[in-house]
Amino acid sequence: MRFETIKASMYLVWKLKFAGVTIREDGGDIILAALPTGQIVSFHLIESPIELYEIKSILNDNARRGYHTLFLLWCDLLLPPEGHLVKPYDWELGLLALYEDRIYAYEAAGGDVFVFAVHFEREGAHRHIRYGHTLNMRDLNCADVSTGDPFLAGTWRVAHFAAGQQAASGGSRYAPGVPASLSVYYDRLELHVEADAETVKVAYRRMARRYHPDLNPSPDATAQMQAINEAYERIMERLEGQQKP
Repeated sequence: MRFETIKASMYLVWKLKFAGVTIREDGGDIILAALPTGQIVSFHLIESPIELYEIKSILNDNARRGYHTLFLLWCDLLLPPEGHLVKPYDWELGLLALYEDRIYAYEAAGGDVFVFAVHFEREGAHRHIRYGHTLNMRDLNCADVSTGDPFLAGTWRVAHFAAGQQAASGGSRYAPGVPASLSVYYDRLELHVEADAETVKVAYRRMARRYHPDLNPSPDATAQMQAINEAYERIMERLEGQQKP
């Protein structure tokens, strides 16, 4: 197992425990966890190319055990870069049918690990690639998904991060008692207002990797980075103020 996957596995276990999830088995690239609802999720960290028949085999084996399956792919190795227009492979189409036009991914960079959705937005026969925000393990859900997709037809037990359900406030990132002006900063970092300081720091570092002018050739990268810095400073000021007696 590659070092990046080991780091991602350790991070995932830590975040799941923090979210109140019980770890049943930790095999590194396969993690078995029990949600507070009692449902069992089998996490599969995929670091090498996977065939469609392997996806089906994993889904069937887990279903026989009563588990829901969540595939997490090493983004840098297996998925297209953000902003590209691609024609998906058969195995990608299978996962897209399971997870509503997105594939869940992990990325390890330096001391940071990110788990996020890679959205394959339809443009005719092709898909436009958009990377989503860092995911909150508290948003993990289980469902039985039926698909008539020719690449993965049938009903499958899957786990996913419910789109638009990052909070109990009806899917909004905003929350009562938080000024709209401050909520804008959370939205800029693609965070919910209940994010703790560590989550904010991880989100900031990930956004910085995407928009820092030294890494992003876009003409608006400097302005984007300035906005990200401002959002981070304002959010951290709020969190530090909450800790004061």
